[in-house]
Amino acid sequence: MPREVKIIREWDAETFHKQVTELEAQGYIARPGSYHVIPEMNPETGEVSHLRLVEMVLPTAEGRPSSD
Repeated sequence: MPREVKIIREWDAETFHKQVTELEAQGYIARPGSYHVIPEMNPETGEVSHLRLVEMVLPTAEGRPSSD
C-alpha cells in the first residue's frame, strides 16, 4: 500500500515551521532522523543561509510510520 510521505525543504525558518505545523495538524509526523539543517554560503558575498529539510509521514494503522 502506498504511504503518504511529504518532504519539506525550505530556506526560510518561519515558512518551514509553518508547513510542518500544518502537516502535523493533518496527522503527519516527522520521520525520526530525517531533520537536517544544511548551511550554504554564497561565495560572492560570504552570506550563509540554512536549508531546513524534514520528511513527514502519515502513521500506519499500528500508529508508527511505515518502514518502506
